Amino acid sequence: MEKALDILQQEIVLWRAEGTGEVFADLPGMRFYPVGDPRFYQWGLRLVWERSGDGTVLRRDEWQTVVDNLRARVSDTAFPVFVRVGGVPGAVFWDLGEGLPVVRITGNGWDLVDRSEELPVRFRRSAYMHPLPVPDSDAKPEDVFLIRELLNLSGEEEGKVRESLLLLVGWLLGTLNPFGSYPVLLLKGEKGAGKTTAARILKGLVDPHQVLSMAPSRDMKDLMVAAYWSHLVVMDNVSVFSQEFADALCRMATGEALYLRKLYTDYSEEVVVYRRPLIITSVVDPMTQPDLIDRALSVELYRVPDTDRKPEGDLYARLTELRPRIMGALAHLVSHALKETTEPQFLPRMADFARFVWRGLKALNLGDAFLSAYEKSRGMMELSAVFDDVAMSVLVAYIQEKGSFSGTAQELLTELEDFAGYTRQKPRGWPGSPVALGHRLARFKASLVALGMTVNYHRTRDGNIWTLGLGHGQSPYLEGFDRTDSHSNPQAGGAALPYGQTHLREQDDEAVILLPREKGQLRAGLV
Repeated sequence: MEKALDILQQEIVLWRAEGTGEVFADLPGMRFYPVGDPRFYQWGLRLVWERSGDGTVLRRDEWQTVVDNLRARVSDTAFPVFVRVGGVPGAVFWDLGEGLPVVRITGNGWDLVDRSEELPVRFRRSAYMHPLPVPDSDAKPEDVFLIRELLNLSGEEEGKVRESLLLLVGWLLGTLNPFGSYPVLLLKGEKGAGKTTAARILKGLVDPHQVLSMAPSRDMKDLMVAAYWSHLVVMDNVSVFSQEFADALCRMATGEALYLRKLYTDYSEEVVVYRRPLIITSVVDPMTQPDLIDRALSVELYRVPDTDRKPEGDLYARLTELRPRIMGALAHLVSHALKETTEPQFLPRMADFARFVWRGLKALNLGDAFLSAYEKSRGMMELSAVFDDVAMSVLVAYIQEKGSFSGTAQELLTELEDFAGYTRQKPRGWPGSPVALGHRLARFKASLVALGMTVNYHRTRDGNIWTLGLGHGQSPYLEGFDRTDSHSNPQAGGAALPYGQTHLREQDDEAVILLPREKGQLRAGLV
């Protein structure tokens, strides 16, 4: 046993992972394995057999004893462990894969590190992780927009950077920041829009893996396993989120701790802290929870005409061809983000992400344009969430019509039901009590405020009072509500619709909002 330990310790360097204390071994050739990993077992078994001189083959129980001894002999040396993208202050490290060099990016540019002794970080690698090519050293920052050739962005004018492309480039750049938060990217569009392919291509540019996407799951353990082994997680064809799952996504976006009960135990807790970029594809808009909307970014894709549809194999071949240039461009932009010290005039939610991307895109004079597109995207998601909720959509219409309200939740519920004509039968999703309406208002308060309303709550002797109104600096998504009768005429582009059929759609790049026409009806108005 001692002989096997001596052979192994001549070839490996032991260390602990910061935070967890897990014992790893540095192997020759830029390989880093936990000592309990099956790949370390296979490598160590062969090494002992080759070096022992007598053909020693360790049994499983003997190997376990060797591993226990290695864990006992590890020094106090510790490294932060990342998946694919890591960093220390002033430097970002991008792992190309097993046995390959690591891209080191600083404010002075980027280079390759091929010796583990030069790395202040380490990487966890899955057996199913795919390698990345070496970035093209001749790439220019503007080459990042070559991703347009790989994605279906209908309606783009040639030679202009439109919002959808800019949002995708900014989000992709943000995935290479190991220090900040990551907004959830929602790729939505009708069937045939290429959402799944687009998500897999984006993942393939930063973090290629045998498992390119995961199906929706109600078990948060599945999400945690995906985050453990991947830097960028893709959830495909999502239609709805539970509140619990939405909370988990919020925590993953910002790196907050998530408490889980350890399997096969009643009392042991397990704390997981993962901060990961996440892509969600959907035909509908599953993000109705205000907290998740605050941590999200949305891009809509459009159906590819049959005449323009390309075989998937051709797209992935083009990805292989363009990837080194796009990676080189991203490395340049990350370097610029690390070098830049100026601050934007304003920072939205997810400020670390927004500032990093703003600084990087300043290399292309697109920092402010990105922040504007990001705010618009979030505003449209707020709008969609409010108008997908039957009670909140009626509330907005009521405030637009009446101007303000002050009273208890019971009084507000009565007012809204009378305003909407819900004297008997209530639509599905309507709050069944004043308490339920109060909870709904509290949950949507941030979204309503973002859309230009004032929402205040205070306690008095007469009860709990809600005060609602229109803010002085209204959001552009509300202040343009059109009240002319032209929109109630189908020939003028509008149609009278009953309450409960409220929705949001795109029409000539304008948001179609359902506005009050008469009691019991809404009409479509353009913002």
